[in-house]
Amino acid sequence: MAIASSKTYRLLVSLFQALPKRRRRSLLRLFPLAITSAISDVIVVTLISRIFTLFAGGANSPSIPFGNAIANNQNSKILLLVVIYICMNWVAAFLKLFLRSQQLKTKALIWKDLSSLALKNTLSSPYEFFISQKKSDISTTALVIIERVSNIVVLPLLELSSAIFPIIFISFTVLAITRLASIYIIISMLMCYLFIMIVITPFLRFASSQRINLEKLTNNVFTESMRTIIDVHLTSSENYFEKKYSDSGKKAIPYIWKSQLLPEAPKALLEPFAITLIFSVGLIPILQNDASSKILDILPFLATLALASLKLTPPLQALFRGITSLRSSKPDLEEALKLIQVKKQRLTISSKEVPSPKGMEPKKYIRLNKVNYKYPKSDDLVLKNVSMTIPIGSRIALVGKTGSGKTTTANQLLGLLRPTSGSLQIDGVDVTETEVPAWQACCSYVPQSINLLNSNILENVAYGVNNEEINIDRAWDSLQAAQIADLICQMPEGIYTEIGENGIKLSGGQRQRIAIARAFYRKSKLLILDEATSSLDNNTEAQVMDSIEIIGRRSTIIIIAHRISTVMESDCIYEFENGRIKASGGFDSLRESSTSFREMTNYKQYNESI
Repeated sequence: MAIASSKTYRLLVSLFQALPKRRRRSLLRLFPLAITSAISDVIVVTLISRIFTLFAGGANSPSIPFGNAIANNQNSKILLLVVIYICMNWVAAFLKLFLRSQQLKTKALIWKDLSSLALKNTLSSPYEFFISQKKSDISTTALVIIERVSNIVVLPLLELSSAIFPIIFISFTVLAITRLASIYIIISMLMCYLFIMIVITPFLRFASSQRINLEKLTNNVFTESMRTIIDVHLTSSENYFEKKYSDSGKKAIPYIWKSQLLPEAPKALLEPFAITLIFSVGLIPILQNDASSKILDILPFLATLALASLKLTPPLQALFRGITSLRSSKPDLEEALKLIQVKKQRLTISSKEVPSPKGMEPKKYIRLNKVNYKYPKSDDLVLKNVSMTIPIGSRIALVGKTGSGKTTTANQLLGLLRPTSGSLQIDGVDVTETEVPAWQACCSYVPQSINLLNSNILENVAYGVNNEEINIDRAWDSLQAAQIADLICQMPEGIYTEIGENGIKLSGGQRQRIAIARAFYRKSKLLILDEATSSLDNNTEAQVMDSIEIIGRRSTIIIIAHRISTVMESDCIYEFENGRIKASGGFDSLRESSTSFREMTNYKQYNESI
């Protein structure tokens, strides 16, 4: 009852219920191996008892198998037993090695299952989940915590379950040979172990919890320093990050070594305790009674207990370490299960209930109808009664100060954020939750902050498409439209050139053109450019915008404006202020009707930011 009501036990059950059925079945296949290995140890312990009994001149009872085939003398019998003993030790060693290999293989497979499940659930989370979480925290949980759970939960549990069999089998064998003395030793060792566990478990759980929190802190510092490496170099902030990392590391060190040391404490203390018990039970009474002549008689007893202790030490160590590790694993299990147990909150294009993207292609217009929106855990509306109708094939611009609601509106149009009230409509029909993935398959988005894969140019243009399914001609057409095909042709490996992590080998303008080519490759019905030409020079921007004009004949373009030149040719401009549409219209009409827009466009600099 106590075990079933344990929080750690319930977490473990939840963890293994999350595994695929085939993996749970594979766990059962470890038990026959563990039983076979335990039987080999029992044979070894029994043989050593017989060997020392014969050495001490004891009776040959029960008789040795096939004993009639050898000479009927003591030395021959001992030699036979020694040969069998040596062979059985080799057999036992190979069985243990094979069992260990299967445990490690199973652990690796479970790690793959859990990490894949964590990634799947994370990717299936709504967009709001990612804007409310630190990405470094998400990756730390998904990778580091799952790896730790594999090492301090899964593997110890596999070892523990396999250790039970040799402990039981060898203990019963020793009981049969040494009778009451072994009962006293086993009970004493169990009481000692329980006492140690009661003392160290609270400290171990606290150390594990603190270790997780402080490791997150150190990982965040490391990630931030790498993400802002240009600023680090320009501001000579190396010492700042080194000190910050060192300080958080110093706080974590005591909890790291304590969480690793404490599980080893039972084994370290029980070994000398067991030796003390063996000799106190077997040798001290004889010495106290001055019965030195009987020492030879207890030699088989001591040899049996000594070898049994030697054979029991690894499984007992695995048992103690496993129980201690599991009792301290509650914080790690809780962190891992936060991702593993996340219910699928977002449908994907492969979901059965999601319609075909072809059926979601707009024929007349896209509309936001009286949309209000506030972020989770916030009471403030960031969009207030936003309504706009966007004709198919038109070019729309969104302008306004930073934080006025432009990007949030774009996210509403893309279906990344769902309205708190109001609706997104296609040809006058509300887009439902099951239709959102199909609609998103019709959309492309090019942000100002570009994210590229650590791969070659082709895989970045055909983002998310398997290599064998990529249309190379279409990729080249997209690169040509993005005004970067000529540059790629000059590269030694052409379209297969590796661009490094997040395109670090490319300039800012080249990275943006790759991202624009990615949008062109998809041939989307809605293309949103969120200040996507901000890193391009005026000439290249003009060429890209000409390509966008051509694309615009078959796509609807929405531009979150950065330059006046990108606004002037728009069919309609929406000016945002404090989450509302302040004014809208063509470039000239908006200049006449909106004082704030007129002030924006009165700057002498042609490329002045708005």
